Amino acid sequence: MATLSGITVFPIKSCHSVKVDSCKVDNLGLTFDRNFMLIEDETNRFITQRKYASLALLQPVVDEKQGTLTLTSAEQAPLRLPLRPDISKLQVRENVQLWKDKLKVYDMGDEAAAWVTQFLINHREHDEKNHHNPEEKAVAVGKARLVTLDAPTAEGYHRPAHAKLPGTHSPFTDWSPVSLGFESSLASINDALVSTGTSGGQRIPIDRFRNNLTIRGTLPWEEDTWLVAQIGEVTFYIIRPIARCTVPGVNQDTGIKDDWGKGNLLSFLREKRSFKERPNHGFFCVDAIPLTRGTIHVGDEIKVLERIPESHIAQWHQDTEQRCMHPIATN
Repeated sequence: MATLSGITVFPIKSCHSVKVDSCKVDNLGLTFDRNFMLIEDETNRFITQRKYASLALLQPVVDEKQGTLTLTSAEQAPLRLPLRPDISKLQVRENVQLWKDKLKVYDMGDEAAAWVTQFLINHREHDEKNHHNPEEKAVAVGKARLVTLDAPTAEGYHRPAHAKLPGTHSPFTDWSPVSLGFESSLASINDALVSTGTSGGQRIPIDRFRNNLTIRGTLPWEEDTWLVAQIGEVTFYIIRPIARCTVPGVNQDTGIKDDWGKGNLLSFLREKRSFKERPNHGFFCVDAIPLTRGTIHVGDEIKVLERIPESHIAQWHQDTEQRCMHPIATN
């Protein structure tokens, strides 16, 4: 029997995680997941661990009862902010770039901006040592801002998750509102990494993939056939497998780019978990969209309500089209 073995939210995009035992889910995904984001003040572009590995060390603390989000770091005094800010009191920031999307968001103010900017300054040397692209120039630390979103509307925050599922939106995630990781598939990856000598005996932990929900009790790569699944009270539509970037190379507890960030994992995934339409990418975890609202709990049973046809082992959505990808390899 498949069960939900873990729930993880990331209140601030690309920063440290918060593990919870239960969580509400709505049309924007998991409550408090990636509702805040750091951006470069000058460029209006989002900031992630791809450039600033130290963000793994920025630990947000959520206190739902007090309604606070506290920014913490070993080098700085904590900064307490409203978890649900009154956006009428915040400055609107237009055309903030998150990948191809240009978003209307709200600036959390100068005090928050000063805190996150100082965090990056404090970790400049760390980030220069742990940059994913060593050929690039040293990481430039400019002013950063902390922004948030409001409830999705046509006039406000607007980031549809799927052209054919109106009313669903993605928060400050890379793509879909929710991501699922599967323990059995990760075990398959790790067994192969160890047996082939690729990893030097190391096993990569699932937190490197920064998925929201962790699933236990499935067959390895069974998720390739999932289309609709119910977890607790909530029904999810599985969009596509996730093409992995370099972030799994960052240790989420130390912010250090280790051997996983030097090509071993990505090369392995491209060889073992790629599709003919995208042969230069390796895939692990799946993107999903909640079709209903409700609460999920660790330990919830998972029911697969619909599977995709056997002739198509995986399905993903790109540029408003549904496409099917046929696997090169699945183990």
